[in-house]
Amino acid sequence: MKTVANIDILPMAAVGLILVLIMMVVSPLVVTRTGTPIALPQTHTSERKVENDINVTYTVDGKLLLDDKPVANYDELQNTLEMALVKDPYLLVVVRADKECLHSNVLDILASVRRAGALRIACATKKYKEG
Repeated sequence: MKTVANIDILPMAAVGLILVLIMMVVSPLVVTRTGTPIALPQTHTSERKVENDINVTYTVDGKLLLDDKPVANYDELQNTLEMALVKDPYLLVVVRADKECLHSNVLDILASVRRAGALRIACATKKYKEG
């Protein structure tokens, strides 16, 4: 008669579940790239997966930021973006504008991003909470 070795996998499964829980708790803290607080408009959109992207932020008081670094004007924004997009024109450029900003200013930012050569542009929104 042959004896079969029993391997107890319960401790290994418990460790795996604990690691998954730790990653679920820590990931929202790591994912946010920008520290500039703005009130995003709400929409009925789905969440996107996190990528290595470039953030252009426009605050309600008129400050223009590129990855949380102040930018003086649209021309400087365009020049800085051109240098970043030379390496990879398929980088996603996310425009984060406060919902109280004038739409004409946001359109000027989008035009500067487009002139810089960005092939992928997105506007950040906050998911609409029903109820």
